[in-house]
Amino acid sequence: MPTHTLFLVPSANHAVQGERALQAAAVACRLIPVPRTLSSQCGVCLRVARQDGRRAEEALAAAGTVVEGVHDVHMPDRGQGGGR
Repeated sequence: MPTHTLFLVPSANHAVQGERALQAAAVACRLIPVPRTLSSQCGVCLRVARQDGRRAEEALAAAGTVVEGVHDVHMPDRGQGGGR
C-alpha cells in the first residue's frame, strides 16, 4: 500500500518553491532524490505523506509550482519528516 506521494518537478529551484508552498500550507514535506525507478535523471522531488497528497497538490497548484509527475509509492519513513 502506498505510504507517500512524490511530486516530480523540473528543477531544484521548482523543488524549493514547492517546499515553501507546502510549508506555508502546513503540509509536512521533505526534499529527496528522485528514485531511479521513476526517472533516470538526477534531481530532487517533494515527498509528502500519502494522506496529505491532495492538500499538497492543491497548495502546489495555487503557488504555481510546475509539477511534472505525481506518484504514490511505498517508502519507509525513517523519522526524517514528510511522513509524520
